[in-house]
Amino acid sequence: MKAVALDLDGTLLNSKHKVTERTKNILNKLHHSEVKVVLASARPIKSVLKIANEIGFINQPMIGGNGGIIASSDNEILYKKSISKKDFIQIKVLVNNFVKENKTIDLTMHIYSDFNWFVPFDTSMAREEARIIGFNPNAIGEDAFQATEAEKIMFVANPNDLNIFSEQLKRTLPHLNSVLSKADSLEINAEGVSKFSGVAQFAFLNHFDVKDIVAMGDGDNDALMLETCGFGVAMANASLLAKKAADKLTLSNDEDGVAIFLESYFAHFLRD
Repeated sequence: MKAVALDLDGTLLNSKHKVTERTKNILNKLHHSEVKVVLASARPIKSVLKIANEIGFINQPMIGGNGGIIASSDNEILYKKSISKKDFIQIKVLVNNFVKENKTIDLTMHIYSDFNWFVPFDTSMAREEARIIGFNPNAIGEDAFQATEAEKIMFVANPNDLNIFSEQLKRTLPHLNSVLSKADSLEINAEGVSKFSGVAQFAFLNHFDVKDIVAMGDGDNDALMLETCGFGVAMANASLLAKKAADKLTLSNDEDGVAIFLESYFAHFLRD
């Protein structure tokens, strides 16, 4: 295998949203061997690059926005595929109508465009997201709709309310790629965009095949990546869909599952 693609939340990051020192050590050993390491996350690319830098991966291509963008630094985008301006406008209309018709529903919307993060509605969930990823949105409130395109849009709400909104969205824009990353989180990307498409583009940029990649993840949005890459590994805490898509299970993200698997699978690269 020539590379490892790692999901972040629920996989590489433990429940405290940290990468353990044991895992950092292994990733850096792989990075300095023949094996490339790429982070593949639904998080905004700015957050992905921040975590990569903390591990020790400086100016290395990373995947954000659920596969919608690849960048190696805050000013170097290597690839992106955005939701079109026309579709983006339709989403804005749909959201505003939904909020007006359902005034008691607490809907959080995140818009990720290049290195920008826009939040149209100031909610407790939006503030919690800022706490987790470590920086604040570029704009909150009506000004957030200044964006004209996005690599990813995420909606967070009560699962029942989110299902209602999701069905409306799918009827209006059936060609967009939408997936529930968690019961309360709906992620929207352009047609054909997924973590797998991002990993495939990463492989293309590095002149090898996706079958040369080991993928590790825990969510429904990781399933296609786990199933289609050369070898898929799901965490013990993974969703049922992710587990079914994987070739192997490892321990949970709070039990150093990533480190334990990599130590075994790449033992010949990790010997001192």
